[in-house]
Amino acid sequence: MSPCAVPRRPTGAAAALGLGSLLMLLGPGRACPAGCACTDPHTVDCRDRGLPSVPDPFPLDVRKLLVAGNRIQQIPEDFFIFHGDLVYLDFRNNSLRSLEEGTFSGSAKLAFLDLSYNNLTQLGAGAFRSAGRLVKLSLANNHLAGVHEAAFENLESLQVLELNDNNLRSLNVAALDALPALRTVRLDGNPWLCDCDFAHLFSWIQENASKLPKGEPEGGWKPGLNGEGKELGESSTVWMFGALLLWGL
Repeated sequence: MSPCAVPRRPTGAAAALGLGSLLMLLGPGRACPAGCACTDPHTVDCRDRGLPSVPDPFPLDVRKLLVAGNRIQQIPEDFFIFHGDLVYLDFRNNSLRSLEEGTFSGSAKLAFLDLSYNNLTQLGAGAFRSAGRLVKLSLANNHLAGVHEAAFENLESLQVLELNDNNLRSLNVAALDALPALRTVRLDGNPWLCDCDFAHLFSWIQENASKLPKGEPEGGWKPGLNGEGKELGESSTVWMFGALLLWGL
């Protein structure tokens, strides 16, 4: 009987060829996720697909990802490690409840991030620490009740910040002072508490009125709560603003 043939290991050239083929499958302009549209080599459009998670796989060099209108509950921790070329991420109208520490590690090129209409409730310190090139960040229409004073640290290029229509009752102005390039901020639509923190915030708004969008009144808030937890009616809110101005706050 002839001895059984022992399978040979692939030579270096064969192994390299196999790896090259794999990279071609996952590389530029390839592997568009099922049910999504890849309108150009650097854009993946998966909007309104009912997706429960971030689609995979898609081109490693994708620069614009549109996943609005799905049911996605989290951004994978290693997402930006594999997709570090991403510049534009539209994550509106999903089911995000939190941003894990390190979520944006590797997002050095990200400039536009829309997380509006999700279920976020808190922003911790350094939530976007690695996304230092962000120019616009939208967190509008979430359920944010707390924003750490260091939530926006390292965002030295951020020009537009949207925090409107959340559940914020207070906001440490240190969070805004950490944004040297800030040109536009939206804070309206939050149930602010009339306390010392609010006085500092109102003072900041008076000093930075040019950063409020046109058509939004200075301190254009929905009626909030007074120090005893009671609703502030419209007349009370107007009186409070006038008092703050008289006090020079």
